[in-house]
Amino acid sequence: MRIVMPLFQFELKDATRYAFADCAIAIEPLMHDDIPKVALFSEQDVGFMQRESWALTYDSFDTNSYKSLVNLLLISFRVLSDYYPPFIKYRLCKANPQFCTRLGQPMLYNFAVQRPHNPFSDTELRQVDAGFQHLRKMDAISPRTHNALYFVYRAFHTDKWIDSFLLLMSSLEALFSNDTPGAATRAIRRRVSSLLGHGPRCAEADIRNLYHLRSDMTHGRVVVDDDAGKNLEQLGHLEYVVSRCFRELVNTAAYVHYEDKPRRDRFMGMLDARP
Repeated sequence: MRIVMPLFQFELKDATRYAFADCAIAIEPLMHDDIPKVALFSEQDVGFMQRESWALTYDSFDTNSYKSLVNLLLISFRVLSDYYPPFIKYRLCKANPQFCTRLGQPMLYNFAVQRPHNPFSDTELRQVDAGFQHLRKMDAISPRTHNALYFVYRAFHTDKWIDSFLLLMSSLEALFSNDTPGAATRAIRRRVSSLLGHGPRCAEADIRNLYHLRSDMTHGRVVVDDDAGKNLEQLGHLEYVVSRCFRELVNTAAYVHYEDKPRRDRFMGMLDARP
């Protein structure tokens, strides 16, 4: 079954196709013939698709897991690359129109976060691919890592800044909170900052300020509404911190410490002990 997903905001240079490792997903030119004539897609939908040049394709008889694979790949573009990441809005299948879908909520972006709109080269795609393979392993290694990735995915697909903020916070908590009930904010902010080497925008005081904003919202010290205003900057700061955490866990393969509780406990103890 061949499923085609037009890629929006994406350009590829010096290549005509890229196949991701160990799966049936590739990036290929989007042909107008790939777009089926079905009632689901309006003329406007078809026009949107025809403006794009590239698509993710999935070509396999196993159609049970491709959506989660594609979601992890899109997270890889968003979290592990400095370029403006692509997103999808439609799934197309000429062989079986039942697989055609218009996504109700595609991935959204915080334009307070500045990224270059550079075309991807084969080199950049290989780097994304390598991170994607790590995220696949990370997703499968424990409920904590799976949930952390799921919270990030949901944070990137909501159109409310407050929802995104709380979901990104939940991702940090899934990765760094204590196993026993009780106050864990201090431990989380210390571990996050320790993992990231107390770098720019990632010092413990930075993480504390982000938690203070969440606390202020929870306890009514600020009024929450749909008008993002200056909170987009804080949301961008939190996305930066969360992305850096995933990059560090991927680049050092430290996510393997989440395989069981004793290993995770030792890893958290190591983070707690760092100056």
